[in-house]
Amino acid sequence: MKKILAATLLTVATTSAFAASETYQATVTALQEPTITETAALNFGSIVPTATSTCNMDNAGTITGACDASDANILIGAVSLTDLVANTALTVTITGGSSANLTFDADWDINNAGTGDADGITDGTATNITVDGTASTITLDVYGDMTVDTALTSGQTYTVDYTVEVVFQ
Repeated sequence: MKKILAATLLTVATTSAFAASETYQATVTALQEPTITETAALNFGSIVPTATSTCNMDNAGTITGACDASDANILIGAVSLTDLVANTALTVTITGGSSANLTFDADWDINNAGTGDADGITDGTATNITVDGTASTITLDVYGDMTVDTALTSGQTYTVDYTVEVVFQ
């Protein structure tokens, strides 16, 4: 009996020999999401209204194809990425779209990224960049090809959406 009592006391003494115990928290702050702002609306000017007509814009804003290259409204699109965190890795994608009458196939450039500046990125291509050490504004130039899918009514203005997506890597 003395041996059992001694073993029990030894077990109790061994398992309750803490000197101290504390609980602490690990902390993290969620990064702010970048702000995406259109700073110049993409405009192809005037296009021939018949189905299958295609208007091409290059990264200098030069128009070729079935459109009026002298139209004063022609403007390469510009999108700014702001509220960036320095040295953060991001993936940027620009994807063209379709409407009832038009299809836009986007091409685009990345400017002012710490790493990842690129020209002539094609529609829907996910492109990795790293924000520079000062978290400068990154600009995206948007251009590409506009195609008439269904005949347009002369003199009317038509639009087609495109999507700019920025995600953390």
